[in-house]
Amino acid sequence: MKFKQQIQVLGCKGFKGSVEGKAYDSTTLFTVMEVSEKAGTSVGFSVAEMKFGTEAEFQKLKGLTFPLIAELEIELTTKGPECVGFKALHAVNPAKA
Repeated sequence: MKFKQQIQVLGCKGFKGSVEGKAYDSTTLFTVMEVSEKAGTSVGFSVAEMKFGTEAEFQKLKGLTFPLIAELEIELTTKGPECVGFKALHAVNPAKA
């Protein structure tokens, strides 16, 4: 299932290389998500990491000013949500975030 959502993105990281013989090529977005209040032990927001393709995506994003609001196309998978589309909408003033 895919859907689009406007989400605050705090930053991103990319990595392409190998660790202990295993190859990696990925970009990770740091997004703001509401915490679950169901247990009564948490309120507010937290940072959730979301995968977004290969390190080539990081190269496209690294020049943006973060934090920002982006329209993310998100695909729900058995490994959790993954971003499959990214459209920057506008910057967010960190003092007002």
